[in-house]
Amino acid sequence: MRTGQEYLESLRDGRRVYVGGELIEDITTHPKTRGYAQAIADYYDLHLDPKHQDITTFIDENGNRQSMHWFLPRSKEDAVRRREYCEFLFRHFKGGIFTRPPEGMNVVMFMQVDDPAPWAENSRFKGKHRDLSGNIERQWEEVTSKDHAITPMFIDIQFDRGRDDALAETPMLKIIEEKDEGILVRGWKAIGTSVPFVNHLLIGNLWRPGQTPEQTVYALVPIATPGISIVARESRATPDADPYDRPLATIGDELDAMAYFDDVLIPWEQVQHIGNPDHAKWYPQRQFDWVHLETQIRHTVHAELMVGLALLITQALGTANNPVVQQQLAELIRFRETCRAFMIAAEETGFHTPGGLYKPNNIFADFGRAHYLEHQHEMVNRLIDFCGRGVVMQPTRRELDHPYLGPKLEEALRGAEISARDRIKIFRQISERFLTEWGTRHEMFEKFNGTPLYLINLLTMQRTEYQVDGPLTELAREVLDFGDTAELGHRAQEAEQKSHYASVRFQPEYARAQDVHKGYIAEAQKPTEELASDV
Repeated sequence: MRTGQEYLESLRDGRRVYVGGELIEDITTHPKTRGYAQAIADYYDLHLDPKHQDITTFIDENGNRQSMHWFLPRSKEDAVRRREYCEFLFRHFKGGIFTRPPEGMNVVMFMQVDDPAPWAENSRFKGKHRDLSGNIERQWEEVTSKDHAITPMFIDIQFDRGRDDALAETPMLKIIEEKDEGILVRGWKAIGTSVPFVNHLLIGNLWRPGQTPEQTVYALVPIATPGISIVARESRATPDADPYDRPLATIGDELDAMAYFDDVLIPWEQVQHIGNPDHAKWYPQRQFDWVHLETQIRHTVHAELMVGLALLITQALGTANNPVVQQQLAELIRFRETCRAFMIAAEETGFHTPGGLYKPNNIFADFGRAHYLEHQHEMVNRLIDFCGRGVVMQPTRRELDHPYLGPKLEEALRGAEISARDRIKIFRQISERFLTEWGTRHEMFEKFNGTPLYLINLLTMQRTEYQVDGPLTELAREVLDFGDTAELGHRAQEAEQKSHYASVRFQPEYARAQDVHKGYIAEAQKPTEELASDV
């Protein structure tokens, strides 16, 4: 495990990072970037604190103590242990204000390490055949032994969605030439989170109709590789503000960013897969199941924070015992408990993957994410309603400290058994998190993180046995006395085969083995071992 100082030193590697159009010479000291860099340095040091080592570290198979962000779960108990670790981190970062610390990004390699063979076996080359087998394992050994930070960059730039051939015309990352020493690539990857603050970019694709072989590239690339430019959005951090007035933005901003590759040579040993759009169609989304599991854990912590803030502000305002307010508080509590229930259900109905990992049920994880996204706005609005106009009018620390204004403000703004200063702290936390530009970025991140709501629902239909002649219509067919449904199923299959998009019927076994199948809802009560044997 490395120290926070060693992490900061690793960022001084000559990387080319623009923030809001400004080239940042040293992201560890520049006002726009130093806050988040220091927060991640503190994250690394947190893992070295003996007080927390039981929850933040584990002993690997070689007898070495490692950070839990590299821990591969192989049982339900392991999955629970990872969840408790993630909950600890999200609470440490003030209820999950940083959405992608290393623990939430390193997991994108879990499925590759679990089943690396298909990535090499399904690669397609224009020229000489290259053997990519062993690359993923070597890359995993490098990042774990050095305790490096990685970030996935799978999203490609927006294009004309009205025609399939438009994707080939976009300047997204693609292979220009296959050389003896590696692939020469050029173009953009559209977005990643915390990009300026990592050591490696894990580039890949989330498949779109019209994707070409040249655009299908997966590789682990050091961020300081010559020819790579990182273009981050404008920072919303306010490092010089009073933390009382800006309790979150003063900590930093985990910058989202694009990356441009200007004829970058990626050596073959860094390449994981190239040239096969069908592979991108079936497989890489399964990588993000592990990321989305972490997302659901964070959502549950977010929901808990909303409940806590709501209880505190209604008590401070003296409205907590109002029957209408109590009914609304119950809605917030139910929201939190429902998010938590999906998380537990995913663990309880998990299964073992081909490589022996215990994977919490990806379907329940996606259902939980969908529930959060569908109700988040309503719950935030409920919380703001509790605040009333107090969330808008909040004196600053300077005003509270003023010899003339301060005492008068303290008298006017004290709450029910709470001081004015503490009541204002609650308002400021709610305002910063949900109403400022810094805070609303988090809402937008959750809305589009990995897969937005419509795609979560689409993937559910693509990855589960929802066919009209499948297990989930069996009871309805029995009640209706439909008898033989072969023709019905045949017509459905014809429609699926004509579609551009993935269907569970036609996916390869290596992808299928990463999903829960066979009527998982009806079989949710079966023992974990029996579920695993059915997949």
